[in-house]
Amino acid sequence: MVISTTLIYFRKDLFFIMNITKKLSNTFLNFIKNNTSTSEEDLEKIYYGIQVIMLTASKSILLFVIAYLLGIFKYVLISYVVLTFARNFASGVHLSSTLQCIITTFFLHFGNVYLSLNLSTNIIIRSIIFIISFILILLYAPADTEYRPLVSKKLRRDLKIKSIVVIIISYIVLLLIENNVYANIITFSFLEASLLITPIVYKFFGRKYNNYKNI
Repeated sequence: MVISTTLIYFRKDLFFIMNITKKLSNTFLNFIKNNTSTSEEDLEKIYYGIQVIMLTASKSILLFVIAYLLGIFKYVLISYVVLTFARNFASGVHLSSTLQCIITTFFLHFGNVYLSLNLSTNIIIRSIIFIISFILILLYAPADTEYRPLVSKKLRRDLKIKSIVVIIISYIVLLLIENNVYANIITFSFLEASLLITPIVYKFFGRKYNNYKNI
């Protein structure tokens, strides 16, 4: 009963978020366009930035509300914080539509929590997953986007170093965690973050990879 009711609210809120994000983004863009001499190219970047900010805030609120209704708020919160922290430096694919973005976000976090609650792992399994994540980050971090190409070689090097430091520190923290569920969430979050920077995932979602090379 709770799940079916939650799904009904999710469908309604999903379309509401998409509509309100688009309307408010257009309102802000028109205000900037009418009151400044910003070029069309810069307006496009500004519009994208506005949409990203509004969408991130809106989908986060919806994510946490549904997680609360399902009784898994604290687990989803940990997944959200860890994945966001990891992607802050490694970056990764961003989807082309609001609907894709919201569905993928929910899949990542709820999928993570579901696996973490239902899979029994040990330090060996978690270590193997962290090694895989480390290798992927070593190879592909940071992965830029079409709207945020990482042109600076120095910036790319710094972000890669920070990504590596973050995953090493997180693994050390993992060794100190006794709760299996929390340890799983952290482990799967870094696996997700590392997969989202790979060329194959970019290709799967139809996004361009290594965008800085086109500048």
